[in-house]
Amino acid sequence: MLAACTPERPPPEFGVDVFSNDTTPVKFVVALDGNLSLAIRSNSLYMQRDRSLVIETPASLIVQSGVGTGRIAAYDSTQRIVVAPMGANPDSSDASVIGRVVRVRRAGAETHVTIAVERP
Repeated sequence: MLAACTPERPPPEFGVDVFSNDTTPVKFVVALDGNLSLAIRSNSLYMQRDRSLVIETPASLIVQSGVGTGRIAAYDSTQRIVVAPMGANPDSSDASVIGRVVRVRRAGAETHVTIAVERP
């Protein structure tokens, strides 16, 4: 009887947090492959004429559905971004990666993503 009255909790969110490697915010873009769908949380973003989004750090990319790969690239190729799993300490070298281009991959129905540097 108690279970019928308890509200159902939404599944926990998972994805990545994107930060600047420096103290100044960094603008970045995301390209998706497969049917991966991401939600974006950021204080600043805008759409370009080609309808692509430019996002500013700090930001979170939350997996909504699907599988595939996301390519996160700094808009200015001289700046680097830090990408870490949501909730992880970005200063931890075990969990975060630093680069100009970073790949985020979700395979199957996993509730986590794998992160790899494509271009340091």
